[in-house]
Formats: sequence, structure tokens, C-alpha cells
Amino acid sequence: MNKMLVDQAKTVFERKDDKYFGYKSRLGDIVIGGAYSYAFVVHYAKTNEDVVIIPGDVNTVTTPVCTTEEERLWKPEKTAQERRDEIVEQAKADIEGLKTDYSYAVPDSNDPDHPHFCFAEFIVDNEKRTIVALLRGNISCRVYARGIAKAAPDDCFNVHIGMSIALHRALGLEVPNEYLNAPQPTEVRVGDVVLVDSMKNIQELKVVDDGEYIGTGEYKAALTSIAVTKNLIRIIDDSRTEVCE
Repeated sequence: MNKMLVDQAKTVFERKDDKYFGYKSRLGDIVIGGAYSYAFVVHYAKTNEDVVIIPGDVNTVTTPVCTTEEERLWKPEKTAQERRDEIVEQAKADIEGLKTDYSYAVPDSNDPDHPHFCFAEFIVDNEKRTIVALLRGNISCRVYARGIAKAAPDDCFNVHIGMSIALHRALGLEVPNEYLNAPQPTEVRVGDVVLVDSMKNIQELKVVDDGEYIGTGEYKAALTSIAVTKNLIRIIDDSRTEVCE
């Protein structure tokens, strides 16, 4: 069935990393073997029928990505906020997913066949916007590896993404590109820390539910307050570790 979809398609692109290569074109408007960007393929798919994307190498032609009309490339793209939410959830999952037998395995340069099995200790400094991951031996508590993550000055700090970056570095693993280039949040939510222009004074405020008592001298703002809806400069921390999500 999948091969039939490829055979019947008018145009086929083969995806390799972030490029899409012309694999087949009955219309004659695609260069076979030519490299195309994602933006081009999206535009092309919006104006043509029977466009199929296949993954993998040139020999893998039986598993098209777009197999139904609902899955075609012209399906509305995800927003920056939706993509960031996915990345945060992926980062949370990595904290457990990188374990081996309930522990983190740190290679021993002197004995590669017998790694050190460790637990992770995370040191979070919200003020400096840094996270350090220490991998300590399960029995000895000795630190066998460490990694650090630091948010760029203009980036929104997220503890979950930071922990995953630091953990990858401590384990000597390549940090996924989406963690390093996550979209900035666009939707203010309860628990976020925001930067606002209040009476010409720049303030950091924590966003709380509209029904929560703010009080005097507490640096909080209700979700629908003017500070958030009108005076927002940007979201600077969307970790929301104290909010049940």
C-alpha cells in the first residue's frame, strides 16, 4: 500500500536532515536530486496534489510520511508556543529516558566495559539562569561527571530544558538542536515570570491566577492584569515548577 502511494504520487520528495530532495516528478517542475528547503516544499504542497514525502535513504521508498489527506504537508503548521511545549515535554522525558537500569551510566576511561552508575543532582540558579548537573556514584556519591547549561540573556529560562541540556553534557552526549534553539514562548500562563513596563519602571512579576490574592509589596500580577495584557515586555521564565500542569 505504501509503495503504491509513492508510485501513484505526482511528486515525491525525499527528506534527509533539513533538506528535501527531488525524488520523482510527473509534472516536470522538480529537479530530480535537487535540494529544496522546507519552506519551498510547504508552498509546493499547498498548490499541488499528490505530494508525498519519504524518509531515510534513497532505498527506503515504502514508508511515506504523508499517507492520508489529513497528514499532508499543507496541514497547518504548529505555532511557536506549541513547538516549545513539545520541546519542554521532550526535555522532561529525557531526564528519565537517558537512564540505564534506573541510573545514569558514566563511561570510565580506564575501564570502558564497566561504567560508573550514578544518580543526578541538579543545582539550579534562577538568578544566574544556570543549571549544573552532577552525576554522583550510587554508592560512593563521588562526582564522576558534570555538565552546565546557561540561558542566553535574551532567552526565556526553562528549568526542564536546562536540566536536559546539562545532563546531556554531563553524559558526553550531543545536545539536541531543538533544546539549543527552542522557540521563545508567546503565551503567558500562570506560573510564568514576566518582564513588564509598569509606570516606566521595568519589573519582574510572577503571573498568578486571577483569583489569587496579590497583596501589597508582593511581586505578582494576575493573569489578565494590565501588566500582563498591556505592559508585557517578554516572558523570562516559563518553568512553572510550582504549577501543576
